[in-house]
Amino acid sequence: MPLFTRAEAFFMRDNQKQVIRVNRFSVPSDGRNEFMALLEHTHGIIRAQSGVIDDMILEQQVAVNLFNVLAIIRFEGEHVLQPAIAAIAKADQAAGLDRQGLSRRLGIEADIGFYRHAAPD
Repeated sequence: MPLFTRAEAFFMRDNQKQVIRVNRFSVPSDGRNEFMALLEHTHGIIRAQSGVIDDMILEQQVAVNLFNVLAIIRFEGEHVLQPAIAAIAKADQAAGLDRQGLSRRLGIEADIGFYRHAAPD
């Protein structure tokens, strides 16, 4: 008996093409509201892009004055990354937004990475 059906094998191959961006932010509570508004705005831009499968924003209070925020975005593949990045850059430029300056001002630390589904051996 095969380990996977044909449909499951197809789904797994399709998952291998997907790219998942995981951003983890350490956010002091004083800057939380401003940061979350920017993050929601950014995800609104991303959601409007072709090739974005889904996204989510998660939050965990780790201390009285500190939050961890995870922003996860799932893309169909690498081919949709540059258009999404360009759309955000265009919106930032139009708004005069300096994300790095904002992060410094609010005391936010970020860990950002791109991931793929782990392939079975």
